[in-house]
Amino acid sequence: MKLYPAFAKLKGEDLNFRRALATAQKAAGTDLPVLILGESGTGKELLARAIHQASDRREYQFVDINCAALPDELIESELFGYEGGSFTGAITKGRHGLFQNAHRGTFFMDEIGDTSLRTQAKILRVLEQGSFKRVGGRQNIQVDVRIVSATNKDLTDLILEGCFREDLLYRLNTIPITLPPLRERGDDILLLLDYFLKKYMKRKNPRVKFSHNSLEILGSYSWPGNVRELRSVVDYAVTMAPSTFITPDYLPSFLFPAKAHDMKENRSLSSIIPNQKTFNLPTVVKDVERNLIKNVLLESENRSKAIRLLGISRRTFYKKIKEYGLD
Repeated sequence: MKLYPAFAKLKGEDLNFRRALATAQKAAGTDLPVLILGESGTGKELLARAIHQASDRREYQFVDINCAALPDELIESELFGYEGGSFTGAITKGRHGLFQNAHRGTFFMDEIGDTSLRTQAKILRVLEQGSFKRVGGRQNIQVDVRIVSATNKDLTDLILEGCFREDLLYRLNTIPITLPPLRERGDDILLLLDYFLKKYMKRKNPRVKFSHNSLEILGSYSWPGNVRELRSVVDYAVTMAPSTFITPDYLPSFLFPAKAHDMKENRSLSSIIPNQKTFNLPTVVKDVERNLIKNVLLESENRSKAIRLLGISRRTFYKKIKEYGLD
């Protein structure tokens, strides 16, 4: 299938990736809800914008929200707006919400799995009835909105944990689209490296090239941050390299095992974090957090006790054990 120009920014030749784009293009011709699944950095928001641009709603607004970025007490007023004086700090004349701003356009809800059950119930009402009430309001407001949502979580697991509404999943999941992780896309890694290099050269105008050894290292890395991480690595490498030829010396250290002398210099850190293969701070923090949760689970009589010992909410606890594969 030949793809519309709206999908031009989504680069890749992997078969499963192209199938996902083909499904998205078909979905763009409808007003049905779309649920985009995939790991962080796979391009879920980019795909949502492409669906909007390829749809009959392209002349109207594309409105987006990251549901994980707002606390429960704020997300409802952001989504649905509020009446004047409905809570402390509210604007006197009230405020439109994002659903109303997206009228006749597309509303993209990223990280939909992080919304509370209360908010989920209100989203379901919009999907089923096309209307909602502002916070503190009594009047039903009618909207015509196309919903595209995304998550990097397994919503079925969240349903079993009591953290997500099954009926909402059925409505959001009318057209599911899964974006494969970069590590499963074969030669797309090299294709994207070339694409991001050319974008850099178009801005800065130098002729930049990766050495053969650098390409081997980049091709063998697992890319847990996917396309977003790969682009960051390209930006780092072309900035650090003193010439237009990028050797492994100018790649981020987390891409390959530490050299022997580095390990010797960091022996004191190894004693603090046993068996640590990298000293990249975000990775180390995640490893420490995972090991702590794992050990508390082993030593606790049940999960309720583990939650109390860890001092976190039940919702956060189940998010963490899912993230670290400790189910």
